[in-house]
Amino acid sequence: MTALRTEAGATMRFKRFEIRPLERQVWVGDSAVPLGGRAYDLLMLLQLHSERVVPKEEILDRVWPGLVVEENNLSVQISTLRRLLGSDVIATVTGRGYQFTAPRLLDADAPPLRVLPGNLPLRQPPLLGREAELAELLDAHDAAPCVTICGLAGIGKTALADAAAQQLAAGGRYPQGTWRVDLTDVSHPALLPITLCEVLGVQVEAGGDAAAACLAALQHRALLLVLDNCEHVVDAVADIVGSLLANAPHVHVLATSQEPLRLAGERVMRLNPLAVPLSADAQDAKEYGAVLLLLQRVRSAMGGTYDPSQQELVDLVEICRQLDGIPLALEFAASRVPLLGPAGVRSRLNDRLRLLAGGLRSAPLRHRSLQAALEWSHQLLSPATQEVLHQLSIFPSGFSLEAARELLGANAESDLIEHLNVLVDRSLIVPVISQRPRYRMLDTTRAFAMECLRQRQPDFNPGAQLARVMSRICVLGAQMRDIVAMLQEMPNVRAALAWALTEPTAAHAAVTMVTYTAVVLSPTGSIGEALDNLLRVQPLVSEQLPMTLSARYWHWLGRLGVEGRVPAPLCVQALERADGMFQVLGDARNRHGCQRHLAEAHLRTGRLDLVEQHLHCARALEADNPRPADRVRRLRVEGLLADAKGDHATALRHAQTALALAEAHGIDRSRLLLLGDMAWTHLQIGHADAAAAEFQDLLTHFGNQPGHGQARARAMEGLTAALVAAGRIDDARRSALRTARELQLDNLLRGRCDIFAWLAAACGADTAAAQLLGASEDFASRTNTERDPVAKLARRCAEQLIDATLNDEERTYWQTQGSAANAAELMHLLQRTFAPASANFTQEPH
Repeated sequence: MTALRTEAGATMRFKRFEIRPLERQVWVGDSAVPLGGRAYDLLMLLQLHSERVVPKEEILDRVWPGLVVEENNLSVQISTLRRLLGSDVIATVTGRGYQFTAPRLLDADAPPLRVLPGNLPLRQPPLLGREAELAELLDAHDAAPCVTICGLAGIGKTALADAAAQQLAAGGRYPQGTWRVDLTDVSHPALLPITLCEVLGVQVEAGGDAAAACLAALQHRALLLVLDNCEHVVDAVADIVGSLLANAPHVHVLATSQEPLRLAGERVMRLNPLAVPLSADAQDAKEYGAVLLLLQRVRSAMGGTYDPSQQELVDLVEICRQLDGIPLALEFAASRVPLLGPAGVRSRLNDRLRLLAGGLRSAPLRHRSLQAALEWSHQLLSPATQEVLHQLSIFPSGFSLEAARELLGANAESDLIEHLNVLVDRSLIVPVISQRPRYRMLDTTRAFAMECLRQRQPDFNPGAQLARVMSRICVLGAQMRDIVAMLQEMPNVRAALAWALTEPTAAHAAVTMVTYTAVVLSPTGSIGEALDNLLRVQPLVSEQLPMTLSARYWHWLGRLGVEGRVPAPLCVQALERADGMFQVLGDARNRHGCQRHLAEAHLRTGRLDLVEQHLHCARALEADNPRPADRVRRLRVEGLLADAKGDHATALRHAQTALALAEAHGIDRSRLLLLGDMAWTHLQIGHADAAAAEFQDLLTHFGNQPGHGQARARAMEGLTAALVAAGRIDDARRSALRTARELQLDNLLRGRCDIFAWLAAACGADTAAAQLLGASEDFASRTNTERDPVAKLARRCAEQLIDATLNDEERTYWQTQGSAANAAELMHLLQRTFAPASANFTQEPH
C-alpha cells in the first residue's frame, strides 16, 4: 500500500515557500501566491509521494478525476508551479513522470504530519441534492460493518459512495486507509481476488491463492474498502466480503451494486432518483436535487454564466421530471442544452435513448449513453426475467400483481413473484407504497424496455395488450367491488380507452372498460367521467357485442342518467333496452335493478303511475328470488314515491323498514343513503333544524372514503338546504362551496342550482340568485325532469326574494345569462357569491 493521502493539518515548510493545507494556500515570503485549485492539488500529490516518480497517468486520474484532459494541461500546471516556486522544485523524469525534489524543513515545534493511506482522488466533484442520503449512509456505516448502496444504473451510487468515503477518510478512523476498487472491468469472478490484491498492494506468490493472501493481509488491519460496481460479480463479491466480515473485524466495506450482497450483517441502502418538483412551474424548483444538478451541469457546459429565463427554467424542470431525476440522464441532457436549448431537449425526450448520449471520455463504456447504462443492467437478467420486464412496459402508470398475472398468463404465481423480486432488487421496478401492492417502472426504464420489446417483436401492439388486460381487470374489479384497486388502475384504463377509441376492432374492449368502470366510478362521485365515457362509446354498442355486455352497458347508461344527467327519454329508453335483454338472458337480478331505476327515472319526470307499475314488477321479481339488498333498494324507491305524493309518514315508514334490513345484513352504502332520505323527509315536513343535525351527523360517517361520493353529495346538498330553511344563513354560506364541489363531481351542479339561488337571494345577492334560477330552469327543460319538493320550495322562496329588488326586465336578463352558463362558470359565480364567508370557516363538515 503505497499511495498516501494527507490529512488537512500542519503547515509544511520548504526553503523558499510553505504549504498551508488548512487554507489550501502556498506562501512565498509574506504573501500567498496566486495558485489555482488544480495546481494546488498537483503540488500536494507530488509532495506526498516525493519518495518516487509519479506517472502522468496517475496524476491525470487523481488531479482531474472523472475528466478527460489533454496532457498539455499538465505541462501548463507544472510550468506554473516552477515559475512560482523555483525550477528545481519539480523534476521531469523523461518517459516516466514527475518527482517533487524540494527538501522539507523540519520544525521542532510543529506536530508531525499525519498521513492516511488510500487511493481516493484528491478532489471530488460536489455532491448535489444528496445531503440527506449522505447523512443516512454515514449513519448506516456506523451501525454495520458492510453497507451496500443499491439502485438503478446511473442513479448516482458511485458518487454517493465516494463522498462518504472522503468524509470517513478525513475522520482518521482507518489507520490503514480508505481504498476504492472499481470492479467494472473484472470480467470473471475468479479475477476479483487478484484485482483486490493489486489495488491493496498485497503480494501473491506465483500460483498462490489470491483470496487467501488478501484475507491474510487484511485480517489485522483497520481500513475501509469501497467496492464499486459489484452487480456483475455479485456472488464472488459476497463470498470474499463474507470472509472479511467473519475474519477481519476492523475492515469495513462500502459497496455499490444493483442488488444486495445478501450477507449477515449487511445494511442495504436503496438509492432513489434525485427529488423533482411536483409540477413544472413550482416556485421552489431550484431547491430540488434534480434541478440543482441539471442547472450546475448546464452552467458548466455553457461557460458557467448561464441564468435561465422563467420559461427555460420550466423546460429544465420538465426535463428533470421526464427523466425521473436520474443523475446520469440529467448529465446527458445537460450536454445537449448548448446545442438544442432547454425547449429543444424537452421536445425530443420521446426519443431519449438516442438523444441522451455522449458522456465523459473518461467514463466507463456503460456510462457513455443512457442506452448503454440500461443495457448494462438488462444483460445481467436471465432471458425469462428480461421478457417479463419487456412485457410489463405496456403499463403507463404502474401495475398490480393481478394485472401482471393477467398480462403474462402466469400459471404459477410463484414464478411471477420471483421475476418481480429480481426486478425490484435490481431497481428496474419500484414498489409503490399504497393501499394495495403495486409496482411501477421509471419512465426511462419503461422506454428502454418498450424499445427492447419492439426490436424483438416489430409487430407488437402495446395498446391492444393494455386494452385486453385492462378490460379483464375492470370486469374483476367490478365483480369484487374493489373500489380502491380500481381507482389505482384508472390511469391505465384511461390510456387503454384512448387507444381503443381509435381502433375499429377494439369496440368490445372499449365498451367493456367503460361499462365496468362505471360500477366503480359512480359510487365515488366521479359520475361525470363515467357518464362521459358511456356516451362516447354509445356508437360502438351493436349486435356484434355479446348481449350480456350490451345489456350491462344500457343499464349503466340509464342508471347514471337518472336525476337528469341525461335527458329523461334517453334514460328511460336505455333502461327499457337493458330490461328486455336481461329478460331474454333470464337474468332476474339485473331485471330487478332495471325496474327500480325505471321507477326512479319516471319519478323525475312526474309520471307517478309508471313509477307504481315498475315497483310492482320489482316486487314480483323479488318473490321468485328474494335478496335483502334488492328489497332494501326497492323499499327506498317506495319511500321516494311517497315523498313525491306528500305522504311523508309512509315515506318514513318505508325508509325505517329498509334501514332495519340494511343494518341487519351489513348493507352500509344503502344504510347511509336511507339516513339521508329520512333527513330529506324531515326537511320537507318543515323540521329544518332537526334535518340539519341529521345531515351533519351523517357527514361525519363518510369522511373521505371512496364509495360514498353520491351519498356524500346528497347529504351536503341537504345540509345546505336545511341551513337556509332554518335561517342559519352564515352557516349555509360556509357549507355552500363544498356542496357545490361535491355536486360538480356528481355531475348535478346545474340541476341543484335552486338551493344556491335561495341562499344567494337570502344573502342579498339578487343578480347571482337570478342567474342560478336561469341555470336550473334550463337544466329542467333540457332534461325533461321535474324538481323534487325541496327544490320547488327553494325556487319559490328565491323568486319571492328577488321579485322585491329586480324588475321583470332585469330578472329576465340575469336568468338568460345563467341559462347559458356552463358548470365551470357557475362554480366561479358561486365562489364570488359565497367565498368571503367560506374563507373564514375552518370547521366544515366532513
